[in-house]
Amino acid sequence: MDLYTQRHWTQDELRAEGFNFYHRKKNVILARELPPHEAPKIIHVEYDTLIAPAGYIICYDPDDENVRPTIDHYPQRPVEPEVFHSTHRPWDEQWTPTAAEEDLLANGCLPYYKVAGVWAKRVTAPTLVKSNESLDAITVPAGGWVLVGGNGEPYSTTDSEFWERYEVI
Repeated sequence: MDLYTQRHWTQDELRAEGFNFYHRKKNVILARELPPHEAPKIIHVEYDTLIAPAGYIICYDPDDENVRPTIDHYPQRPVEPEVFHSTHRPWDEQWTPTAAEEDLLANGCLPYYKVAGVWAKRVTAPTLVKSNESLDAITVPAGGWVLVGGNGEPYSTTDSEFWERYEVI
């Protein structure tokens, strides 16, 4: 079984592995820095359990308009600060926040959008991935996606989540 870990990839290596480049759709991402006084955050995502130490950026996804009991009840994903600041920009368009987005804004989040595309491939067999935030290598099932960010960091997502965020141009 293949194991993807962070490393320097060339475009030729990624293509040889079956990856293609996808552009990020422009949509609002609400994010906040995990404050220094907070304990490391354990976050469960599609196929993985991630850990975010203080200083990491937590990106929240108000997947519907419903306000959740606390900020921790929204779907979320941690991003290493340097990676976040090199791949995201402050939101620069007019938008009307939903009730859930208003709740996240009231809880210290700011609006951003991701400017960086990714190299990605939909896997046809179970594939091992060790992301920067993963506690251990995890198995992405057939039909899931393995993505490689601009710093060579691999991560995973489901087919539906992938197509909500990325597109071929």
